[in-house]
Amino acid sequence: MKSLYYKFRAFVVTWLLRLLPRPAPVLFSGIGSANTLAEQLAILGHNKVLIVTDSFLGGSGILDGIKAVLDKNGTAYAIFDGVLPDPAFDQIQAGEATLRTENCDAVLAVGGGSVLDAGKLISLLHTNPGKLEDFDGIQKAKNVGVPLFVVPTTAGTGSEITYVSVISDPDTHKKVPVIDSKLMPGYVALDADIMKGMPPGITAATGMDALTHAVESYVATSSTPATEVQATAAVKLIFKYLTRAWHQGDDLEARDAMALAAFYAGSAFGRTSVGYVHGIAHQLGRVCHTPHGNANAMVLPEVLANYGACVHERLAQLARIVGIGAPGDDDAALAQQFIQAIVDMRVEMELPLKPKGLTQGDVPDIVEEAIAEAGSLYPVPRYMSEAEITGIVRGLLEAA
Repeated sequence: MKSLYYKFRAFVVTWLLRLLPRPAPVLFSGIGSANTLAEQLAILGHNKVLIVTDSFLGGSGILDGIKAVLDKNGTAYAIFDGVLPDPAFDQIQAGEATLRTENCDAVLAVGGGSVLDAGKLISLLHTNPGKLEDFDGIQKAKNVGVPLFVVPTTAGTGSEITYVSVISDPDTHKKVPVIDSKLMPGYVALDADIMKGMPPGITAATGMDALTHAVESYVATSSTPATEVQATAAVKLIFKYLTRAWHQGDDLEARDAMALAAFYAGSAFGRTSVGYVHGIAHQLGRVCHTPHGNANAMVLPEVLANYGACVHERLAQLARIVGIGAPGDDDAALAQQFIQAIVDMRVEMELPLKPKGLTQGDVPDIVEEAIAEAGSLYPVPRYMSEAEITGIVRGLLEAA
């Protein structure tokens, strides 16, 4: 009975995602596009903008160019740099308080996925006062947020092109997905020049996050011809450019390609949702505070392998697209080679395979919550048993 309930709920969520209005942001891309985006604030008549970021970026000099453009064009700004990894709702409230007391009329979020998620909800909270539970779910906000401009500094989350913001409950640390078309940014800049300073570890983790988005979207039962085009484009770009960006951080061609890959992947999974990789990864973040991209990388190959034959055709198609395998290989062989290629990529980029602090006692809770999340929210290729998910999570205890 539980699997029937899960299937029905996932079906409802999938169709709600398809029916939501999907506004398209104005996109600026290429070297210097972050500065072009900053210029638009004055052109569009904004007097003062709240720059949302984290403490590292706030003190790193990355914002200097953007601030110089704002100064040149007479746009005042205030800075909220209190966003932490896996931001909790109290940080959103603090950011909105700054927006309100500083009389800002727009939000400019500059940072990784946590910063972008925070900026999106700060914008929405300002015009929809409430508590976290008021936003938990689909299309709960009544009013549009203040105008939202975003500049991702990592290539992975796809937050710049989704109407999802994942926020943690400050008391339970449980991740709460807020899904609302009003969260879609109005203006986006994909600037490789800003991303070139990304450390190798973050490059690897965020790149694997983008790969997870693309692959989970492609194998989802909600996949459509339109999302398949975006997902396969993302996979192709990631296999070609991710390790190159990891080896050579100032390779602007690779950085630019990865920014586009994350954008494509975000656009795809924003329509289809994800699967068991995210269901498990979110729990690793909650229990062990594992960064999301790292958590995805820890279990992506293992989840794909456990799906078995139901994803062989799909993974074989991806293998052919990225040039893996021989002409005579059947789907099962190609699927296995594609999974192994992800393992090899993970090893080459020296990604951690074991969550810090994970204990045997954590396993039942992680498994229970992963099954509940993935089973009831995501259009997975097939429903895995408790034993299968337990095997994947226990495998992390034995990882090197």
